[in-house]
Amino acid sequence: MLKKAAVPLLGLLIVVMAGCASTESSKMPPADVNGTWTGGGATGAATYTLVLKQTGTQVTGTLTGAGSLDGPIEGIVDGNTIRLREQGGPGQTPSLMVKGDVITGFIRGTTLTLRRVR
Repeated sequence: MLKKAAVPLLGLLIVVMAGCASTESSKMPPADVNGTWTGGGATGAATYTLVLKQTGTQVTGTLTGAGSLDGPIEGIVDGNTIRLREQGGPGQTPSLMVKGDVITGFIRGTTLTLRRVR
């Protein structure tokens, strides 16, 4: 009787373990955002410069060109997205998409595009 119950239980355990393994292996490594990035919004009213240093998923750096928001920033990279905020500040940007040497996103009613300086 125990053998009959153990076989389906073992099968279920194998399926669950395989699902956990595939979830972990499908997680994307963080995008590389190290370097200097420049650009601005669709209106072209301002040019921003971000200098970012990445350690794993953690990012620190400086922002210039944003007026009163200029200064140290920090953030987190998750796969191909990055979220930034003033260092120690409460607010956070929406997720910005990282694709190679371009960061894009929608902030304060406009599309932001930053390109890595090579």
